[in-house]
Amino acid sequence: MTETVNFINSPGLEKFSGIVVSTFASSLSAISSRTINLSLGEMVKCDADTLFAAYENETLVVSKEDDSGYETGLLFRTKDITKLADFMLAGDGESKDEIDDDTKDAVQELTSQLLSSLNVPFEEAFSNKFSFKSEDVIKNASSSLFQCPEYYCMDLTGDVDGDELNFRFVCDTNIETKLGGQDDNNNLVNDGSIEALLGNAGISFDDEPAESSSGNTPKNLDLLLDIDIPISVRMGSAKLFLKDILGLGPGNIVELEQNADDPIELAINDKVIARGEVVIVDGYFGFRIKEIVSKAERIRKLKD
Repeated sequence: MTETVNFINSPGLEKFSGIVVSTFASSLSAISSRTINLSLGEMVKCDADTLFAAYENETLVVSKEDDSGYETGLLFRTKDITKLADFMLAGDGESKDEIDDDTKDAVQELTSQLLSSLNVPFEEAFSNKFSFKSEDVIKNASSSLFQCPEYYCMDLTGDVDGDELNFRFVCDTNIETKLGGQDDNNNLVNDGSIEALLGNAGISFDDEPAESSSGNTPKNLDLLLDIDIPISVRMGSAKLFLKDILGLGPGNIVELEQNADDPIELAINDKVIARGEVVIVDGYFGFRIKEIVSKAERIRKLKD
């Protein structure tokens, strides 16, 4: 049984699939240090036999959405996932026909990072907590490995440095109960984030005439859009006596007044506007936003 998903009637699933494609592409590129392009080939609702048939005796990553317990998974051609795992280990992309113990650990780590990368984007998009976790890497040898009556199945297609890459992301159809989503109008402009980012520039979107909602940029904002605004990422701070600073040298460690588990701060003009975590993308440090500081807190900081 296979039924193509109609996105016109399922906007939540359309947003869901878009996040999966974009997040998986960026995460795999960062993990493998290779350029990986992905697109959605098809999204269908199907049964376990349909899932099994296309990837029989290939690699199944058993996972779940831990917050709800819904079953999820990834299906890869073994030669493809072992190649990606070798890239992750700084290899030349050697592929294997079977997964041994050493390769299994690498695949487990790669897919754990891949699945967990969905958590924050989904939480922000659907105003629900998500916790995708990889549980095991096994051979897809039987349709009985899939326990749910029906699944949403996404076939992703793309390439790794020009070589073809195809794999499948599946999840229990009950995942749709978590896709209630947030109002599409609940964006950065409406919650005041633009004003904060501009450092209290005095622009009021509430006072704009109705015609500005057509998509045209307000004229007073046009004057500011090309202004460079330096931002900084703060991992913590410390206070030292001058004598200690003068005594610093190579190899010394400065202990910061911040717990290792605390979020990293993104600041403009020394004012914190977001919190998140440091990531590595294409060999460069990046910052993934997990929380935008509330409007009330931003206003309070601007007045300090």
